[in-house]
Amino acid sequence: MNKLSYGLLGLISTQPLTGYDLTAKINRFWRSTHSAIYPLLSDLTVKGYIECVSEKQSGKPDKKIYTLSDSGRELLNEWFSSETGSEVIRDEASLKMYCIKCMDEETANKLFDELEIRYKNKIDEYKKALLKLKDTSLEQENAAFGGYILTQRALAKAEIDLCWCQWVRKVYKETDMNFMESSFTDYR
Repeated sequence: MNKLSYGLLGLISTQPLTGYDLTAKINRFWRSTHSAIYPLLSDLTVKGYIECVSEKQSGKPDKKIYTLSDSGRELLNEWFSSETGSEVIRDEASLKMYCIKCMDEETANKLFDELEIRYKNKIDEYKKALLKLKDTSLEQENAAFGGYILTQRALAKAEIDLCWCQWVRKVYKETDMNFMESSFTDYR
């Protein structure tokens, strides 16, 4: 079993989901595609870890809704209690910031502006998402709780990232090694 398969089982454990819903939800954690997810759903069904019910739709193909089986729940509980692997990070913005002293001032300021706008937009997006979560029904409580805590984490990270970016802009202007005297924790 790969991590994506466990991830799909985990998401299905929170509520019954379609393949489309699973793709959207898993992409909050890591990038995947329908072409990677649907074969895994088929495999998980054949192995008996999930069950699939077809729901008729008007003018569209039947919608397949996946739920966790008892053996899937057992497997998922084993994964939950296993050691969690390290995060896989691919962060182009941080790489560019690492190299920022090699940029001309105009390019550096353009990067600062871009990132500040990105972080402000994320902050707005996460605040709106938190408001939507307040309207969640009781039968979706498991998914709502996970969505709430991860949206709070994402909001906090976006706020810290914005503050950090503004601090880097400030210390970037220093031309000598005095920037080493400026601490981000002092800036916040």
